[in-house]
Amino acid sequence: MTEKGEKILKLRNLIDYVNVAMLTSMKANGKFYSRPMNTMQLDDEGNVFFFSDEHRPDVHDVLINNNVSVTYTNPENNTYIALQGKLFLNHDQEKINKLWIPAMKAWFPEGKEDPDLTLIRVEILKAEYWDSSASDMIVLFNMLKAIFKGETFSQGDHQKIDFDKI
Repeated sequence: MTEKGEKILKLRNLIDYVNVAMLTSMKANGKFYSRPMNTMQLDDEGNVFFFSDEHRPDVHDVLINNNVSVTYTNPENNTYIALQGKLFLNHDQEKINKLWIPAMKAWFPEGKEDPDLTLIRVEILKAEYWDSSASDMIVLFNMLKAIFKGETFSQGDHQKIDFDKI
């Protein structure tokens, strides 16, 4: 497996335990806009896919500026993920069919043929994660140990990934 493949696999394993992300883009007026999104897939090329309504105003803002941030938090497992990338609309019906789950009918009553349905594809350019999935007691113990020893607390596995350099 390539280095990029290994890093994508690590991210996929972390994201699978969180699933819901906060997708943040910049509106046409220059203000940030965040919304929760259900992650449908992190593919082998480093693209994250979400379903969205193509006619929402915030979707059109990405035509002006498609730089986005995607964040995942799982405080129960002490896992945090921050992604930076470019957002693209994807109308590939075959991909929509592949990623569709029945629960999406709550947002798209006409199903996968809903005329408002589109896929959002975020091409990940940079990623950073903190994975300290030890139990809360172990984390607390290690924090206290660092305090009493005058050391810096280790937050577990912390990596920065620059996908356009690997």
